[in-house]
Amino acid sequence: MNFTFNFKWFFSVVFAIAIQVLFLRDIAIANVAFCFIYTWFLVKAPMQINPLLLLLGAMSVGWLIDIFYNTHGMHAFACVLVAWLRPVYFRILTPANGYDERSSISLAEMKWLWFFPYLFLMLMSHHLLLFILEAGDWTLIGFSVLKAFSSTLLGMAVFGILEFFNRPE
Repeated sequence: MNFTFNFKWFFSVVFAIAIQVLFLRDIAIANVAFCFIYTWFLVKAPMQINPLLLLLGAMSVGWLIDIFYNTHGMHAFACVLVAWLRPVYFRILTPANGYDERSSISLAEMKWLWFFPYLFLMLMSHHLLLFILEAGDWTLIGFSVLKAFSSTLLGMAVFGILEFFNRPE
């Protein structure tokens, strides 16, 4: 992990937050599929990042989104949960030969058979918790699961497109 990658990752985090707050805040497909592009920073965080640093970053970004969405900590809680579960997902999806110490999380390097299940786990856990917290009532669990699944599929499509344009030459 070198300085250039950290610099690039930092600016992509700032850019994703700006896009989320300025453009994607009120956009939904059929009022069930929402694109939370700010979760990209959790998905693309370097593999060797200090877990405490990732938890603090997740809390900060989630709190910043909460300020603009007026959601009182729901995004922060969902982001911290995903940052906390990330090492578990790495252990579940560990390739037979293990991870290369220079590995980065990308579709080009990890291939679709690893990348998309990882992306699904990360997005689904974030969205499911977020929409259950948003509902605030167990009678709406079905609608919350529908919104989480639809938003996860939309997020996977958007992040797949982003990976397609972000592949190395």
